[in-house]
Amino acid sequence: MEVIKKNGLERMINRHKDNVGKIQPIVTNMVEVGFDFATEELRDLSSACSKLHKQAESMAKKEASRLKISFRRNADYAETLEHLNRAINENTQALIKVLLYHTQNPLEVEAYEVMDGMVRLSSRWIEEKEQEYTILPTDRREQAKRLVNNVRQAIEQLNAFVADNRFIGKGVSSWDDDRRCLCWIDGNGDFHEEMENYEFI
Repeated sequence: MEVIKKNGLERMINRHKDNVGKIQPIVTNMVEVGFDFATEELRDLSSACSKLHKQAESMAKKEASRLKISFRRNADYAETLEHLNRAINENTQALIKVLLYHTQNPLEVEAYEVMDGMVRLSSRWIEEKEQEYTILPTDRREQAKRLVNNVRQAIEQLNAFVADNRFIGKGVSSWDDDRRCLCWIDGNGDFHEEMENYEFI
């Protein structure tokens, strides 16, 4: 048995790749506002934003600490923190929209990484998806493949056997085929043999 590649991997990767350009402005905005922003922050932005809110508090404290007058310092801290939290909230909403979290088939934020302010597909995520979409041979799968091949060969032989018989439409058929046959499979996958049709052989 050879390695089997499941369908859909390339489509999934391309779907995520096509949205890199939509995420980049969000990351750029967060960097321009002043956040240290990398892969973990992108993931945080798509969920609770707890890490980013802590970073905002730290940034606001650092900015306010330059002022010597306490009431000015407190006012500056509150104003800066409000500005930073607004940036977090606005960019969170933008990212959630890009990631299609409101749909039944959202994008995976784990597919993206941020390096030096630039968004790109994560090579680790691609590797994980390639593994997920790959069926490797095992003893049981080898056995199942042999059995399936045996069934295929038997069907082909039986169909070839009755191919020139004008009274038999098919050797093996399905429940929704109204042609005369020797055996058929129903909607539940159960096997049925038409004993009386042997008369036409």
